[in-house]
Amino acid sequence: ILVTSTIKGEGKTLVSINTSASISYKGYSVLLVGADLRNPQIHKYIGIDKSVKKGLSNYIFEENLDIDDLIIKHDSFDILLSGAIPPNPTELLSSRKFKDFIELVGSKYDYVIFDSAPCLLVSDTFEISKYVDLTLYVLRCNYSKKDLVNFINDTNSQGKLTNLNLVLNSVGQKSGYGYGYQYGYQYGYQYGYNYGYGYGYGEDKDN
Repeated sequence: ILVTSTIKGEGKTLVSINTSASISYKGYSVLLVGADLRNPQIHKYIGIDKSVKKGLSNYIFEENLDIDDLIIKHDSFDILLSGAIPPNPTELLSSRKFKDFIELVGSKYDYVIFDSAPCLLVSDTFEISKYVDLTLYVLRCNYSKKDLVNFINDTNSQGKLTNLNLVLNSVGQKSGYGYGYQYGYQYGYQYGYNYGYGYGYGEDKDN
C-alpha cells in the first residue's frame, strides 16, 4: 500500500501510521516503510532520533546490510525508517536494489505500507507505485486547496499511481492552517507543472 498526497502537511504520515496499526491489530504482519527520502517524518511520531538508525536509503546504497538489523519493532507492527537523506532519491527508488527490497519484504510481511513523498513536488512516489497494489491519496480538510484536485485527476488519468483511492483527513477540524503553504521542504527544485497557482513547487529534474 502506497500512501501519498499532493503537498506537504496533508497528513500522509499520520494516515500511514494509523493504517499500519489498524491492519496489524487484525493479526496481520505489517511493515511501515519510510519512503519519503527527502523529508522523512515517521521518526518524529515514534520518538526516535533518525540520525542513530539506518534505514531504506542505507539499505539500497550500502553493501552487506541485513534488513532485519534495520527494522524497528513498534507496538503491533514493524518500521523501517527512511535512513540518511541521499542526493539522488529517485535514482535509488528506480534501482534494481529497491526492486529486490520490495520482493524481500513482500515475502516476509502480509502488508507493506510506504509513507512516500508528495506527488506534486517530486517524482519519487511514481517509482514506488510500480510495485504496489493500492494507493491511498490523502487530502486534508481546511488545508488542501480544491484546485489541486486537477493535479490528482491528471495523475490518475495518466496511470501514474496504482489503484488510486482518496482519503479525506481531519474531517470536522476547524480551519486554522491557512493557505500560505510555508512548506520548508528541502527539495530545492523549481516545478514546471503550472496551473497558474504561482506556488513555486519543487520538481525532480531527472524525470
